[in-house]
Parts: sequence; structure tokens; C-alpha cells
Amino acid sequence: MDNSKFNILQAIREAYTFVGREWLYLLKSASLPMAVQICTSLFIQFQREGASLIESYLWGMPATVLVAWFVFLEMRLLLLGEQLDKLPHNPEYLAARQHAMKLSVITSLLFNMGMALAIAVLFLAAESGQSGAEWLITLGGALVIGAAFWGVRFGVLPILAAVHYPFRPFLHQVRGVMFSLRLIGLGLACLFPIAILFQILMASFFARVADAAVPLRLTVTEQITIIVVTAPLSLIVAALLNAAAAYALKQLLGSRTGGVLA
Repeated sequence: MDNSKFNILQAIREAYTFVGREWLYLLKSASLPMAVQICTSLFIQFQREGASLIESYLWGMPATVLVAWFVFLEMRLLLLGEQLDKLPHNPEYLAARQHAMKLSVITSLLFNMGMALAIAVLFLAAESGQSGAEWLITLGGALVIGAAFWGVRFGVLPILAAVHYPFRPFLHQVRGVMFSLRLIGLGLACLFPIAILFQILMASFFARVADAAVPLRLTVTEQITIIVVTAPLSLIVAALLNAAAAYALKQLLGSRTGGVLA
């Protein structure tokens, strides 16, 4: 029996409704992560243009931590109705919340590092030019892709950590590969409108690239514009994806969490 099923369209609809309803609080919460992300991207683009993947990732760590913190705030609002400016003055509650925040951010970072490592390995394999000729590299790349697809399930652990839900029973319930595949389908369907919006915002740039007879070098203004546009979009993507995943988890676990995910 498959215990990892959830209604994808329902989760997406509820996620968009939640983000639309709570956009002001989410915008305030995302202000610091967004500013740091923009500043970091501008620094890497103009001061560390030749930085390697690893160096660029390390420079982006502060922004990654703040995005994880933003997701924690979002999940506390979505699942517990908690707002940062209305926390109760209960020492036990605040201590438990602090512990949940640390665990949520750490699990988010570990997942992010794992996926970044998988992408870096695949990039290096493709850059070697021997992925098709050398069977060991090809097999290794296939294993990395398979592990990355299977490991998508771990992307929802920060959501569970935010509300103190234990990992082990959840991972036992979704131990098959179908849950990861459903999460991927959920993400693709959820982000389709955002992809259309991004294409509309960048239409003039894409048209210029398509019409060019030779590869174009972006102007400074264009580089800054792309960074400034993509930063808030990346926060919107994070908010929607995690909200959709949270509603999917509510469908899966709501009846057994004592109301936390109900």
C-alpha cells in the first residue's frame, strides 16, 4: 500500500492562497534574506567573476542560511499561526521554538549542500567531456542523478523540524521512490506560473539574445537587472514550494500529528 499519496493540485491551490493572503508578512520576513542575496550576487558577479562553483557557494552561504530562516518563519505561520512580532512571553515555548529553528535551518542547509554537491559532480563530469566515452563516469553520473531524485524527500525535513515532528516515522512512511517523484511533480506544477512570469519580465533580454548573430556580453545594467529581478523571484519560489510541500504533508500526516499538521 502506497502511503505517500497526496493531491498535487489541492496542495498547489492552497499554497498560492496562503502566499496571496499572507504576502505582507512574508515580504517583511523576506526583506533581509533578499537584501543579502542581492548584495552577495552583485559581489560575486563584479568582484569574484572567475570564482569556482565551490567558492561561489561559500560566498552565498549567509544568504542560504537566511532563506532557511525565512522558510522556518513561513512554516511556523502556516502550521502554527505564529508571527514573529506576536510571540508569547513563555520561556519554555521560546526555548522549544529556538531549538526547532536551529534544527530546521541545519536540516535545510544539509539538504542544500547535498543537492549542490550533486550538481557540482554532474557539472564536473559534463565538463570533462568523457561522460559518454568513459563508462565509469557515465555510471557514476547516473547514480548521482538517481540519488538526487530519491533524496528530494529530505527537502521537506526542515518543515517537519519547524513544528517538532519526528523524522523517523515520516521517512518510514515515504520510504519508496514515489514520494520523491510526486514532490518533483508538485514542484514543477507549482512553479509553472512563476516560469511564465519570469519569461515575461525578461522577454526583451531573451529576444535580444535570440536575434544576436554572435554571443552577447551583458551590459552592467543588464547584469544588475537580472540579479535584482531574480532575487525576489527566488524567495517567491521558496515560499510557494515550501507552502505546497507543507500542505502535501498536512494531507499525509494531518490525522496522526495531534493537530500540528491537521
